Amino acid sequence: MAGTDTAAAKTPGSRAPVLPVLAVGAFAIGTDTFVVAGVLPEVARDLDTGLADAGWVSTAFALTYAVLAPVLGALTGRLERRTVLLISLAGFALGNAASALAPTLGLLLAARIATAASAALYIPAASATAGFLAPPERRGRALAVVLGGLSAATVAGVPFGTWLAADLDWRATFWALAGLGVVCAAAVAGLLPQVRLPAAPDLAARLAPARDVRVLLTVVTTLLFMTGGYLALTYVGGVLAPATDGDGTTLALLLLVFGCTAIAGTMLGGRATDRWGAVPVLAVSVAGLAVVLGTLPYSRDSLTGAVLAMAAWGLAAMATQPPQQHRLFTIDPGSGPLLLSLNSSATFAGISLGGFLGGQVITHGGTDALDTLGPAGAACAALALLVTLVAARGVRTARDKAPDPTPTAPEPVRDGT
Repeated sequence: MAGTDTAAAKTPGSRAPVLPVLAVGAFAIGTDTFVVAGVLPEVARDLDTGLADAGWVSTAFALTYAVLAPVLGALTGRLERRTVLLISLAGFALGNAASALAPTLGLLLAARIATAASAALYIPAASATAGFLAPPERRGRALAVVLGGLSAATVAGVPFGTWLAADLDWRATFWALAGLGVVCAAAVAGLLPQVRLPAAPDLAARLAPARDVRVLLTVVTTLLFMTGGYLALTYVGGVLAPATDGDGTTLALLLLVFGCTAIAGTMLGGRATDRWGAVPVLAVSVAGLAVVLGTLPYSRDSLTGAVLAMAAWGLAAMATQPPQQHRLFTIDPGSGPLLLSLNSSATFAGISLGGFLGGQVITHGGTDALDTLGPAGAACAALALLVTLVAARGVRTARDKAPDPTPTAPEPVRDGT
């Protein structure tokens, strides 16, 4: 029964391993998502295609994720969470094996689309599970632990995958990811208790919170700052080529720097959200991201500048995630899988759009095209900051105009009346 499953998940003995297990799966998904930026030059060379065309490997994955995340989140809202996570991880492992075997760019794109369809289930389901099990005052930290798996992917998974592609072959990276998916599925099956979230009675009711203007503004904010970041990050190998001299090992080390500060950003973002609220933390992190991207043309020419830029980039970019997840989950916890999947959809739509726009800039922007990716991304981040502030002001205004919800005490009943 749902009540039994949920109660079991909340007991101290069974709750302890839940968040780390969920974070391990997020690590696998995050590595698969972000490692493509590091292996893209090797993919382009091996498949005899241009860098912009190879960029569709990342764009197709992100676009598929963006389209399917809210659909799958709504359709699977009533299912037990462990089952959803296992289906996701099994498909993830098979998709990465197919990616490793793909002989052409077209078949690689097909394999990445299949992988993205499976990955689209995971992060919303894992985040909703963590948010539901955590008490409200620690929800930001619980979400940060799961999202920390994504950050850890940038520390360990992405640099390792980039180094593996440079030292062996890009296909070895995808084989490693397929194996990681199997390991994660085993951990979820063996350690995660059954969890059933409260769900609305039908699909229409579950979709209703998506029409809330607060949800719309939140996901638009995510779309904007993710687009800005991935205008440059998708092509980070080319952007940082002046600092790395095209060396894959040096690029892997720079991605390691990015990942280390990304973990710090995720943890700090979660704790700060619990202390100061989601909007102030989001505003500061998005503003920091805009500054990093805007100054990228000046930091990419030296290794020292690149190290500093990647450190600040990782910190600011990942600090955005806990407050965004928190904003959505608190709107309607019962619709958590759907709302968090909308944020994931916006995240990957931003990755896809950023990769596409960046490819267009590289194709048509001339010799200085790579220098323009950072400032263009900064403009998107600045617009995200504006939407955040406007949305926060609108919510405060609506709250101030709302009638006092405190019920009026009834008049006393007099004897004889």
